[in-house]
Amino acid sequence: MSALYRLTLAAVMLAAGGPALAGDWQICDLKVQVLEKQSGGGQLQALVLAARSKGQAECPQPGAALSFRPETADYQSELPRRKWPKAGSTVTVRYRYLDGECKSRGPCRIEHYSPVLR
Repeated sequence: MSALYRLTLAAVMLAAGGPALAGDWQICDLKVQVLEKQSGGGQLQALVLAARSKGQAECPQPGAALSFRPETADYQSELPRRKWPKAGSTVTVRYRYLDGECKSRGPCRIEHYSPVLR
């Protein structure tokens, strides 16, 4: 097990409120149209236009609405708001999730959304 994987797993366990029994990260590349930036909730509202799964990942289907806070490519921090995609733009977003069993909550899914810069 690589050091990066162990660190990521430790971060997931802390974020989930305790130890989590988890599998591997599942990844989807989503083409989304940004509908709006929510000012109060601080999230992007987007519509999925297309989805491509890497492996056995369960991707949101075209037409699905998403709300998320964009993160850096390494998933270690949130993107500064000035770097968020603008409303009306179409971007590719890497959606990454990990299903597991969280200590205090039972089944849980840790999710990350990161715009793919080309």
